Amino acid sequence: MDKIRIAHLYYDLMNLYGEIGNIMALEKGFNDQDMFCEITNLTINDKIDFNKYDIYYIGCGSESNQLLVINDLIKYKNKIKNAIENGKHFLFTGNSYELLGKYIEKRNDEIIETLGLFDFYSKELDKRIIGEEILECSFFKEPIIGFQNRQCILNNKDNHLFEIINGYADNYKSHFEGLHYKNLYATYNLGPILIRNPLFKNHIIKEILEKKNILYKSIPTIDEKAYNEYIKNFIS
Repeated sequence: MDKIRIAHLYYDLMNLYGEIGNIMALEKGFNDQDMFCEITNLTINDKIDFNKYDIYYIGCGSESNQLLVINDLIKYKNKIKNAIENGKHFLFTGNSYELLGKYIEKRNDEIIETLGLFDFYSKELDKRIIGEEILECSFFKEPIIGFQNRQCILNNKDNHLFEIINGYADNYKSHFEGLHYKNLYATYNLGPILIRNPLFKNHIIKEILEKKNILYKSIPTIDEKAYNEYIKNFIS
């Protein structure tokens, strides 16, 4: 059986809303394709090899944990940039999305430097943005369903991942949410998003298999049935 290597980065700090569910969804999805998954949990002070794994995942954490993570992750800035440009797969969900920009402006005007890989910054609000979302994605015609719980807006102007049908954009002037560049995907949406949106999960799995010259097999799954029932009962 072929092997897929998954790096779950800061699994102990960035798992505020059960983001391990996204790892479980990827593992099950690859297993359905007769692929064995080797999942490596990495955290602060672990050595992270940005050439070794097929996909790197970071979930959502508290503001204090987010600060701990950026202080550790920033030393890998150039290696992450090279990995992205070389087509490695990355998935950032929740407030880990903010780490990709230049900085986070806190409510007390403190500036927290982030990775600076993309031309945007985040600004902390006095209130939280919380609610269900329905989004469009260019990869398939079916809607994306999600949930947000965040305290920042950000001014990403390029490489949008989703268009808003109903819900919250990156900021109050935008109609878009998330970031997609090469094989990097980032979104504020939680859920976990890959369990709630099997088509999105399958899209990522298919891309990774194609890089290995392995044919993706379309297999009906329970999560697809759950997604279709949700669409039928709450959106259609």
